[in-house]
Amino acid sequence: MNDLDRQDPSHHHRGAFNTTSAEVLRGAHGTGRSVRLIPFVAVMAAIEVLNVILTLRLHEFSEDGTLTQRLADDVSRFGNALFLLFLIASVIAVIASRDKTPRFVLPMLTTYLSVASLNVLINIVTMFIQPLSAHQSQVNPLIDLILVFSSVTLIFSLWYELIDVTSPFQAIDFPHRGGEGELPIRWFDYLVIAFYSNSTFGPTTETIRSRRIQFLMMVQVSLALMVLVVLVARIVKAS
Repeated sequence: MNDLDRQDPSHHHRGAFNTTSAEVLRGAHGTGRSVRLIPFVAVMAAIEVLNVILTLRLHEFSEDGTLTQRLADDVSRFGNALFLLFLIASVIAVIASRDKTPRFVLPMLTTYLSVASLNVLINIVTMFIQPLSAHQSQVNPLIDLILVFSSVTLIFSLWYELIDVTSPFQAIDFPHRGGEGELPIRWFDYLVIAFYSNSTFGPTTETIRSRRIQFLMMVQVSLALMVLVVLVARIVKAS
């Protein structure tokens, strides 16, 4: 991606950052939006914790040695190693880089989100095919539902933010956000979109202008429907 760190005059009246920092990944093509690296990594850490917990829970209630279980374990370990590598690289980028975020940060963000998305997808598939244990109560599927719902919401919130910032145009139109005298656009705004997509199966007041985000939103809604339908069936069966 070109000109990630170029200053744009529109940053001032859009409520974005007006100082150059290695912690800020500037949006391309003068959209006036940017990614703050430290909050982004913090959300990634939360995703890692949720995915690790869910993988361990599914391993506890699954048969050992199955193909999906081995695949889930391998992807989870790879995601953990990738996160640690990116965490170290992020610390180095913030401390060592004075004026701008290094170019390797964006590919690493994209790679990690891809692996995290694959991890949660495999966990969902594992939940579908694993047998319902005799000792498994209604509480266990509910915990799995909360973990999956939270993971999917956080992962897609980062996807939406990353695509919106790197898009050559304004990919998401936030009403009453980012304009002169209005609140700046932050990660929480993308979290709201991801949460609405999980719960109401679509955005509410936001306008989606990017086909990539529209496609990802279709994927997210499909995952939410699959999880809700299957887990409700498992809860009923366990009762």
